[in-house]
Amino acid sequence: MKLPNLTQIIESVVIFIAAGSFIISYNNLHESALLMGIPPLMAIIFPLTIDAFLIICTLFVLYAGRMCKPVWEGWLFLVLYTIASIAFNIHMAPNDWWSRAGFAMCPIGLCISLHFMMRILEIEMGGCKPEIVEVKPTESCGAQIEEIKPIESEQPIEEASEPEPEPELTEQQKKVLDVFKSESDISMAEAGRRLEMSYKTVKKYKDQLIDMGML
Repeated sequence: MKLPNLTQIIESVVIFIAAGSFIISYNNLHESALLMGIPPLMAIIFPLTIDAFLIICTLFVLYAGRMCKPVWEGWLFLVLYTIASIAFNIHMAPNDWWSRAGFAMCPIGLCISLHFMMRILEIEMGGCKPEIVEVKPTESCGAQIEEIKPIESEQPIEEASEPEPEPELTEQQKKVLDVFKSESDISMAEAGRRLEMSYKTVKKYKDQLIDMGML
């Protein structure tokens, strides 16, 4: 019996919590908009301007982190709009402590579930990938390089030895090699999902291939 992937289980639970929290919070914000005198058609849009903004802030934090840029702006607005959503939800709760706590849990659950989803995507995508800057030699460096003359050696140059034959690979190593050669930036978690291998198994074979000079 094949066990389900742990990442897929976590993603499914997080999506379920986020969807449920969003729906309940949407209903409370919609009722709050009607009480504030917002027309019914426009009151449908009002909850989206608050809770949907939480999703935008989460995606911004993920994108900025991927590009190795500051993420404090995304976190700032994520916290501010979460507090605003909590305030509007509590406003619609009955006048007792337990009801207010229960109404506040929906926007809090939405914020936390979005954070976990962002962390899962960040790990799957491999984290921050800084741009590689190509350093070009300056004129002064070029002049110095031209002045350097090769040292003549009196010893005869040894003939190049024949290249060693490539080591034989197992069937599992070949599969891992094909995946990482076709997509060099693929994460080990995604490679394990495609090959139906565990994360540790993929990492072991990849390290072996690196030691053999195949990757």
